[in-house]
Amino acid sequence: MNKTFKIIWINFFLLNIMNKSEASSGPWAPRPADRPKEELPKISVIGGTGRMGVHLCAAWANAGYDVTMCSRKKEKAQDIVDELLSGKGYQKKVTGANAGQGDYCVPPCEAGDWKLRAGDNAEAGDADMIILGTMYEQAWPILETIAPAIKGKGKTILDMTNPFMSRPDGYGAGLPSDGPQAGILIHKEKLGDPTVKWAGAYKHILWTLILPTGPKNPGRPDIEVFGDKEAVDDVVELIYRHGWRPIVRGGLEVSPKYEGGKVSLGKIWGNLKREMGKGEKLSVGW
Repeated sequence: MNKTFKIIWINFFLLNIMNKSEASSGPWAPRPADRPKEELPKISVIGGTGRMGVHLCAAWANAGYDVTMCSRKKEKAQDIVDELLSGKGYQKKVTGANAGQGDYCVPPCEAGDWKLRAGDNAEAGDADMIILGTMYEQAWPILETIAPAIKGKGKTILDMTNPFMSRPDGYGAGLPSDGPQAGILIHKEKLGDPTVKWAGAYKHILWTLILPTGPKNPGRPDIEVFGDKEAVDDVVELIYRHGWRPIVRGGLEVSPKYEGGKVSLGKIWGNLKREMGKGEKLSVGW
């Protein structure tokens, strides 16, 4: 092996090590120390009987959280909760306008130690962390009804709504161009409670990839998170506990950049650069 080739090979070898080191230390939020289940925040999921809601309720309950699946009618949530707690999982074919987008497909899973219950939307305000898991257009009317019960109590709200994620049934039509370009900013402004801590996450995750035990595609486990630090810390812990990896993008000021459904060449190129350079593996696909 001549000297020039040796130098090239050594440089390539060192560069490869550096790239692997950067990817392993990576862009992911530090993982917090595990704490007892009793110390975890109690969660309520508004929109809990929707596809995303059902899959996440199962995943979070399996991760040790006390979860209330909320619906307009408690009986609807109770039927789903009973089936999940039986260990059968939950499978249901979606019909109507949204048929073909993906069905309910929670696989069978041992659920003997889950703390999962059903509730109506009014009960959502009892939790420490309130999840907005409905269509964007439905979120504020529900949040408004429970506002008197949560104001001033320092709740955490995880906003998963996607105002720009258009659906065949007409939801996801976007936001007025003369106002904030993120649903979470509008919800915060309307609620007007300085004690609430806000976070956004799960904007680009499809429910079909969320299993009770972790991601269906373990090679792509990354979830983007942004918002107030206290809320982000709780969501980072939540994501790690059900088998995924969180990447913190910043505070609420970055929220317009990470709304689901807003696709651009710049965003795609940025994702590719971070994947190649930093090892990010955002969850994509079905």
